[in-house]
Amino acid sequence: MRMKAAALAAAVGMSIVLAPAAAADPGVDKFGGWNHLVDNRGTSITVWKISDLKPSNDTIPGYPVAGTLWEATAKVRAAKGGVTPIIPDFNARAASGTNYPVLWQAATPASVSGATLQQGDSAWGKLYFDVTGPTPTQVVYNNGVEDLLVWK
Repeated sequence: MRMKAAALAAAVGMSIVLAPAAAADPGVDKFGGWNHLVDNRGTSITVWKISDLKPSNDTIPGYPVAGTLWEATAKVRAAKGGVTPIIPDFNARAASGTNYPVLWQAATPASVSGATLQQGDSAWGKLYFDVTGPTPTQVVYNNGVEDLLVWK
């Protein structure tokens, strides 16, 4: 009985440590505004600025675009602690709700880097999207469950 109670207590403790932070409304800003992303424990803060969502004239060698290539300029800064930008969490989104995932796997010299930044460091570059339907009107940072940051 004691072993079961100890195991249950350990499991509950782990779920509290590993549980994602409860999200209030996502950080919503206009294009060009800075949004803050705080990790679960508050040990690091990543600050993102997204601007200039538009059709792109760039080419991505070796990547077959199915629709129209779009881009947005991204700036990322490690405001607190070291941070690793999680590029795959970005989507361009149309007013209809259609999402276009970032083409993180199609890196170019102009793409924003996913390399770890030390506190105070920053990087910038482009995010690319393959738009195969309605025109996107916003860029969202979504963790797979919910929007955490939104620019429109």
